[in-house]
Amino acid sequence: MFVFNKLTLGLAALFVWAGSLTAAAATPAAEATAATMPAAETPTADAPAAATSAADKPAADASTANAATAKTTTDNSSAAKTSAPDAASAPQSRSLLMYFGKGEAYLNGRSIKLPAPALKFKDKSYIPAAVLPETLGIPVQWDAESGSVQITTPSGFLSFQLSGRSLFVNGVKEEFGETAFVQNDRLYIELNWLNRYIGFKASASKELERLELLYVAMPGKAGFYNDTMPNARPIAKFAVNKEKYRLGEPILYTDLSYDPDGDAIKSTNWTGKAEAIFEPGLFKVSLKVTDDKGTESEVFSHNVEIINEPYLDPFEFKVYHEPVGTFVKEEEQTLRSYLRGIPQLPNAAHLSQERPLIVSDSPETFEEKGFLYQEKVNGKARLYADHVNGMKEKVQFAIVARNANMETPVRITTTRQGEVNPSIYANLIGNEASIEFLQSRMTPETMVLQPGQTAFYKKMPEFYPGQGMNVIYDVETDGDVYFSFVAMDAGADVDSIGMYRQLDFAGHVRGTFSGSDISWNVDASSLSKPSSLGIGDVATDAFVTGHDLFMKKESLNLGNYGVVYSIHINKPRKMAVLLLPRGGVFRGPFEVNGKIVQAPPSGIMNDYQGYTILARTDGTEPSLDIEFTPAAGSAFPVDLIFYPLDNK
Repeated sequence: MFVFNKLTLGLAALFVWAGSLTAAAATPAAEATAATMPAAETPTADAPAAATSAADKPAADASTANAATAKTTTDNSSAAKTSAPDAASAPQSRSLLMYFGKGEAYLNGRSIKLPAPALKFKDKSYIPAAVLPETLGIPVQWDAESGSVQITTPSGFLSFQLSGRSLFVNGVKEEFGETAFVQNDRLYIELNWLNRYIGFKASASKELERLELLYVAMPGKAGFYNDTMPNARPIAKFAVNKEKYRLGEPILYTDLSYDPDGDAIKSTNWTGKAEAIFEPGLFKVSLKVTDDKGTESEVFSHNVEIINEPYLDPFEFKVYHEPVGTFVKEEEQTLRSYLRGIPQLPNAAHLSQERPLIVSDSPETFEEKGFLYQEKVNGKARLYADHVNGMKEKVQFAIVARNANMETPVRITTTRQGEVNPSIYANLIGNEASIEFLQSRMTPETMVLQPGQTAFYKKMPEFYPGQGMNVIYDVETDGDVYFSFVAMDAGADVDSIGMYRQLDFAGHVRGTFSGSDISWNVDASSLSKPSSLGIGDVATDAFVTGHDLFMKKESLNLGNYGVVYSIHINKPRKMAVLLLPRGGVFRGPFEVNGKIVQAPPSGIMNDYQGYTILARTDGTEPSLDIEFTPAAGSAFPVDLIFYPLDNK
């Protein structure tokens, strides 16, 4: 109860201070009168008279007393009498400078003393309610019966019930939150929140630690207004592009909302809005908007009519209109109905044998250090490695190059590469290495091995138990070079590799294969039905074959890891290109006309759970080129679906 009485004292002092400041602004005589008034600006528990007058009298009495003081001051001031007609005839602007934490302020350039200073809290600005009557002309009353501070603004009636920390705006209850707080028996209100209901211009200077407020006093009004009008409600409005729509026909909305004050529309809230509707009838669409001052509009509604005439079904609508790069989730039954059992495009693939493919992927998870694979290169080759540290210690992965010629140096040139630092996420390392390789436009790098020299060609960062790595390099040599893929002691020198043995094959893929690049020319100019290309499917896409140098036997690259597919479609018709996983978890990049499209854009895809839209053509392109390499950690087969689109 003591704190409550102190707050009552502070609010009582507010009205005495407001009357004193008005009198001081009028004439020197009034200033002298104000100087003889009781000092009620600093309420204490020892001021029972002040407490009694504020607590026992109705709020209207306090206003009347305050008005009487102002009237007496005006009667004693000839200056006030002569200025009154001017004030009533035209708007008057007022500027107020308030310094954070200081009681000194400037009103229209004249120094004044405030009953309490402006404050900053959590990067927000707060001003005391006590300064509002005189600086803004906003009436403030203390209602003893409800224990609330009541503020009448141009746009609303605000009631702060202090004991229950309740806030009512035009009778609607809100929570205090960070809107207001009480400190030193003063009610402080957050500046931007208060501005919703008053409409002033404000700026804060961090350097000068001050607030600058600008108001326009409207004649005959109880408060100050900005230089236009009190904040008006924004207007919600929209239009659609047709009177009637067919089933699955796109509905185009044009948002015509605006704010009469020119304020920005901060948010829009649609109800019933749909890109297309797949059943006939009338469907209500509504819109409500909010301006940047938090004022909401009335709800605007319009009935969209759908007639019973087919245009696109739900599956087709997504194929036609979902953005390129989108993963579209679908039920397995729907996917099988639309995308399986469709014509297969003829196998017109060509494997180039110009660049052999050397793959080290077994043991994929190694449990001891040693040679993972080794092969001799003379000319072009692609080096591919994918391994996981299955040991209980950190290790180093390296590709070691040896010049077996004891008389002639040999040159190694790297023309393309993709690599990723060790990670525990298998799909991540395969995806990132593939992206870098597909987009590699590197300046060729060259190293020279002296006669009989052994050196690190690549030495990856140390990786810990459970981490994996994936690397791809295109190299060219001008002589025989032996490349060895080695798991070795962390930080060990190249001279130590002689101590390691060849590790045994443990499934997955290992070997030297006949080629590393597949080109596939597709005639899609006259497609009339959805058709597919199967990648990693033995029936339509043969795996490359080779031999394992360690085991001295034939090897098959199951999944064609390390192979780059270049698919060329000359003069494609209007169509969408979809990727459908059929073998399990998949994540991998495709380069479409020079731009990377992630499939899916984030996370992973599972077989028959959805598809990714890789491309969409309009029928005017001279060609469509897709480049792809199977990413480590992804399962195959996958289908490339070429889905014809009509002019809809």
